[in-house]
Amino acid sequence: MTILKTGQLIKHTDGKTEKDQYVMRLISIEELGDVVALEKYVYDLLPNKQVLCMDSYEEMLDDMKRGAKVIGVFNEAKDLIAYRYIGFPGNNPKNLGNDINLPEQELPKVAHLETTVVHPDYRGNSLQSLTLQKAIPMVQDLGYSHLLCTVSPQNIYSLYNIMKNGLRVKALKKKYGKSEDGSDGLWRFILHRNLKPRAVRKTSALFSVPVADIEPQRELIDQGFVGLWLSREAGLLNYVLFEDNLAFQALSKSLLL
Repeated sequence: MTILKTGQLIKHTDGKTEKDQYVMRLISIEELGDVVALEKYVYDLLPNKQVLCMDSYEEMLDDMKRGAKVIGVFNEAKDLIAYRYIGFPGNNPKNLGNDINLPEQELPKVAHLETTVVHPDYRGNSLQSLTLQKAIPMVQDLGYSHLLCTVSPQNIYSLYNIMKNGLRVKALKKKYGKSEDGSDGLWRFILHRNLKPRAVRKTSALFSVPVADIEPQRELIDQGFVGLWLSREAGLLNYVLFEDNLAFQALSKSLLL
């Protein structure tokens, strides 16, 4: 059993706080039942069920057999209190790289940040960020170079945690629907981080848009803007246009004239 991190955290119970110890490590397939049980417990307590799409035991089991990883956080009593689920979609049509128009040859290098769940008693300990900071070098060591995930526009806390770790909004679409065109799905930001070293990119424009305003953000994204950072207190998502994107758009337009 490889320990990824240990430390101290704060537990909140019945209005009281107490210190607790934690161990972060990879979850085994044999422990998957505990993962699904924690997911259901958290889901049942959510006032807004749209912010979390449930993963079934069977889906996660099949995914783990194909190489998916689950980072678990355990308290001093050895109870699972948080987890981060990481998948590797390969050439599956559900690969989020398709949603942001990644080149076909890059799709096998995509890693998905799937579900992240934290027990209510342990929120406020930055466990989303702590597990993500361990996930990034893990997927790099496995040879993946693109990190993608979806986040609900109604989940500002998760959006903030994801963006402060370097992922950027590249698309805003309806996902997880049952109809063929996806029109019955849920609005989700699609965020991406290229894990390969890149040169600093200059920006040429900035727009700040309320997170809940869907259409203005979709229009900006269609124009090549990228959601770069979130002003959490104001509820504003800040979009920029990179100069190399601007040059590419100008070239594309000239070729059409």
